[in-house]
Parts: sequence; C-alpha cells; structure tokens
Amino acid sequence: FRLLQLKNIQWELGASVGHYKNKITSLPNGNFVANVYGAEILMAEGQPAGMFYGYKTKGVFATQSDAEQAGLVLVDNNHTIQNFTAGDIHFEDTDNNHIINSDDKQIIGNPNPDMYGSVYSKLSIQKFTLSAVFSYSIGNDVYNYYRSILEAGNSFNNQTKAMLNRWTADGQITNQPKATYADPMGNARFSDRWIEDGSYLRLKSLKLDYSIDFESKYIKGLTVWCAANNLFTITKYLGLDPEFSAGNSVYYQGIDAGLLPQTRSYHIGVKIGL
Repeated sequence: FRLLQLKNIQWELGASVGHYKNKITSLPNGNFVANVYGAEILMAEGQPAGMFYGYKTKGVFATQSDAEQAGLVLVDNNHTIQNFTAGDIHFEDTDNNHIINSDDKQIIGNPNPDMYGSVYSKLSIQKFTLSAVFSYSIGNDVYNYYRSILEAGNSFNNQTKAMLNRWTADGQITNQPKATYADPMGNARFSDRWIEDGSYLRLKSLKLDYSIDFESKYIKGLTVWCAANNLFTITKYLGLDPEFSAGNSVYYQGIDAGLLPQTRSYHIGVKIGL
C-alpha cells in the first residue's frame, strides 16, 4: 500500500499473513507416539501432525497437607506405591484413579502457528530511503529441550538460575519442584513444564540508503547504504531464539534443540550504477 505519495516523501507499507491447517485422516498401523529429544510426538487420526503429548501440571505441592489431600501416587512394576509429597509436581490425574501413569497423558501443545508472516515498510525522504522487514509468528507452542535438562534438578549437572527458586521448605510457593537425585517421582518427565508460547515479532532487517547524484562516462549514480539484521525480537519464549528449525521432518516441528541463534549483524556498502 502507498500510504504517502508526495513530491519529497513516499511511504509504502505491506504485509503477508499465512495460515495452514493439517489433519491426519488415516494411519495404516493406527495411532503412534514418536520420541524426539525426550518429547513425545503424537500422530493420531483426526489430529494435526506433530502434537506434543505428555502430562499436564497444576503447579508444585507447597505443603505436605496439599500433597496428602490430592493423594497422588506412583506404582512401579513390582506394585510398590510411592506417594507424591510436598515439593513434587502436581500432575493432572485425568482418569481420577490417583495413580499417575501413561493413562494420564494428553495433548499438551500444538507446534502449528495460528498465523505467521512478515511486515514490510519503505520510507523515502528526498535522497534517503529507510526500509524495514519484520517477521512474526503467533500461537505456536515450542518444546524447550535445554530447559528440560538445565532445570530438571535430577543430577549433578549444571543448572540454570531457575533452580534457586526450587522448593526447599513446607509452605513455600514456587513453580520449581524440589531437587532430588535420579528424580524418583518423575518431576522432570515430559510435561507442559517444558512447553512454551513460541510467538514472536522480530525486526529481521533495517536498511538506510542515500543516493548521490553522480554521472561520468562509466558511472551513473551512487548509493551508499548501511544495514542491520536481527536487531531485536519481542517474545515471551525463554530460549535463545524462537525462530528455529531442529530438522525438516514433521517430528521436529516446534522442538528447540539448542541450535545457535540468529545473530545480529551490520553491513555497509556502496552501490554503483553502470
């Protein structure tokens, strides 16, 4: 769109909006779950491809009384019962039998965005031209693989500062469970703890041009320009970069495997008209 068309000022603005839907209509061997970087990826008839499948959480048990009131337990292969206690994650018991197991798994995230696209702007004032390109994605869920390791609290590996907020005393209100070696209650299992909103708005490129009237036998005009890429990103995502791709397979959609983020860069150049 041309928003301004004056003698010395011109302004163009454009945008693209993308949306797609996909649904699995049939599978030769029925529904199945694939494991990718510790995430469970559901392929089910009637559902979009690549849905995140795991446990939903309801916070951390602040007190022993809260844990006892919920009455959640684990039952191992030897039928040994372990009770969830204060400081453990309160997992959602979907079948209301007080046993947290694979029957309680459900869809916990959708990597497919509601909308995605870009916004373009070009402003020309006399001999100066400023152009910018923004990219965005809205409504897509992301599995933060490195958070699932660095905030698990189940080994002697280095952890992030989030562990400073781990549960340590009865009555403490926190969203970080207690740290227990080997994680006997499965607090770090694949759940919505590791699923985040991957929506973002990023300034992909910003470029300033200055045209110089110059003409000779071999040169017809000069343009001096400077540009910057990936200047800033607005997002709630806690990872290094919300715009990523761990792989081309549908199984990898929405999985942040800790690849190097897109870095900020600056460029200066001269365009010579011949």
